[in-house]
Amino acid sequence: MKRKLTAILLAASMVFCLALTGCSNPAPGGSDSGDAAPNGAASANYKAAKDSYKIGFVSWSIGHTVPAAWDEGIHTALDGFPQYEYTAFDGEASAETQIRIMSDLISQGYDAIILQASDGAALTNSVEEAEAAGIPVVCLNLDVNCNHTGFVSMAAYEAGYAVAERMGEQMGGKGNVVIIQGVIGSSSQTYREAGFRDAMTALYPDISILDAQPADWDKETAISVMNDFMQSYSEIGGVFGVNDSMAEGAAIAAEAAGRLNEMVIWGDDGESDAASPRALRRLSCACGCVTAAMFPGILTGPASST
Repeated sequence: MKRKLTAILLAASMVFCLALTGCSNPAPGGSDSGDAAPNGAASANYKAAKDSYKIGFVSWSIGHTVPAAWDEGIHTALDGFPQYEYTAFDGEASAETQIRIMSDLISQGYDAIILQASDGAALTNSVEEAEAAGIPVVCLNLDVNCNHTGFVSMAAYEAGYAVAERMGEQMGGKGNVVIIQGVIGSSSQTYREAGFRDAMTALYPDISILDAQPADWDKETAISVMNDFMQSYSEIGGVFGVNDSMAEGAAIAAEAAGRLNEMVIWGDDGESDAASPRALRRLSCACGCVTAAMFPGILTGPASST
C-alpha cells in the first residue's frame, strides 16, 4: 500500500512535468530555443500542448514485487487522466535491455519516461539523450549520474541506519554481522548499505561487519551467498539483506543449516512476498521482525513483529 501511495505521488509529479512542458511560453521574440528548464529541470526543448501524451515506465524487472507495486500505483494514479497513455516495460534486470528500451521510447516520441535504472552509470547517456530530445525523465528509487527532470525515492540511507539501530539492540550491542548486497552501483543499494555501516560504526563499536557480498536483489542468489557466509564464519549474529527478497533467502539458508535461531535477520522494502504467512513464520523465528518498510521521506518501521 505504501508503495502504491508513492507511485501516486510519482504519477502526479509526472503529470505536473508534462503540464509544464506543454504550457511553457516561448522566449521573447517568438523563439523558444535556449529557454532554461523550469525548477532546474535538465530538458531544454519543450513541446506544445496536445490532446494526448505517452508515458513509459522502464522498470528494473516488472516481475519483481517492488516494480510491480510501483506499476499498479502508477496505473491507479493515472486512471483519472484519460489523456495519458501509460505503458510499462520490463527491463529484465539488465542495463543493456533498459538502454534498448530507452532508445525505442525516444525514437517513438514518448512524452515522458519513468525509469528504474539497473545501473546508474550505464543508463546516464540514455537519460541525457531523452532530456535533450525534450522528454522529461523521472527516476524512481534507482537513479542515474546526471541532472534530469526528477527523482522519487524511498528514504534509503535512513532505512539502512534504522535497520542497524534495531539489529544492534537485538544483538545486545556485540557480535558479528554480514551484509547481502543488491546490485552494486545502484543508488538504493549504495545508500542503504552506507546508512547501515554508519550506524554500526557510530552506535555499536563491538559489532563487526565480517563480510558483504552481492546477490543482485535475488532470493535464490541470496541463499547461495548466505551458504557461503555460513561456511566461512562460525559465528554470525546478524544479517542485513538490503532488500526483503535477499533477507528471506538468507533465512531459508540459515533454516536449512539449522542456524536460524542464532541470528537476527533484517530486510528492507516491505515487499509483499516477504510479508507472506510462510515468510513471516520463518523470519519471526530468526529476528522478531521482517523489514524496514518505506515510502519517500518517511520510514514507517517494521512491517511486522512477534
